[in-house]
Amino acid sequence: MKIHFSNVNFSSSSGPNTFAYRLAEQLTINGHNIVDNKEFYDIFLCFIEPSSLPIPGCKIIHRLDGIWFKPEQFKTHNKNIKWAYDNSHRVIWQSNFDRKMTQKWWGNKLGRVIRNGINLKQNQENYPELSKIKLNHNRVFCCSANWHRQKRLKENIQFFKKNSNKSDALIVLGNNPDFIVEDKNIYYMGNKSHDFCLQVYNMSDWFIHLAWLDHCPNVVVEALSKKCPVICTDSGGTMELVGKNGIIIPETKKYNFELTDYDKPYDINIPKINLSKKIDVKNSYLDIRLITNEYEALFKE
Repeated sequence: MKIHFSNVNFSSSSGPNTFAYRLAEQLTINGHNIVDNKEFYDIFLCFIEPSSLPIPGCKIIHRLDGIWFKPEQFKTHNKNIKWAYDNSHRVIWQSNFDRKMTQKWWGNKLGRVIRNGINLKQNQENYPELSKIKLNHNRVFCCSANWHRQKRLKENIQFFKKNSNKSDALIVLGNNPDFIVEDKNIYYMGNKSHDFCLQVYNMSDWFIHLAWLDHCPNVVVEALSKKCPVICTDSGGTMELVGKNGIIIPETKKYNFELTDYDKPYDINIPKINLSKKIDVKNSYLDIRLITNEYEALFKE
């Protein structure tokens, strides 16, 4: 089968592009050909919105990454995404949350929920600065995102401070942190390679992701792949991804798929939780081989 990935930059480290690279690599291992838009292809796999028009006769698969739902952006920012949705033969949603959101606003489509995946057997380098943090602290918490208000860095840090001891550490990964405090136990490390981040997750006791209405965050997939339990809220699709592999904190207000400014998240109550009990993370459902098989099954439909 010849497959074209539309609107994908395989050299980018963003969440959608990273997953696309992992998927394309496994599809190639499975015997398929990944081709550019100048060649003939059977499948036009569109990530979010198309970067070129599909060739006549191909099948259009829309891998949806959520939709814009700020009221002032709903029509303008979703124009090309809606075209892909309306013209696709199948839709791949990252979560049931995404499926409910798009079907509420744009109507029903054939498709299925397929979450992101990863190679569960990756080996990481050892980074001396991380080994030093692990050595000097009892427990290590971490969080990661391209930070903006929806990701709730402030609440992540509040949770750490309320549920940690003086001997614990928090590692903050990612660009543009929007809440910075002076604390010798909090390490702001900025944008790092995936290998570095995976090593952080591998050494961490807890991953904090209190983001509001997130879809299927790749950072959570990566944390779970290293058997690091996740603390999240019950909004969006993250809780579907986490399941029993962490702790789910209830939001104070239910979201009913209305258009809203997602950079003004609801307030949440930060609980005091007993984190002494170890969670045995079972992550086989994130294996990129299984996820790729689901994509192949959809292509064959």
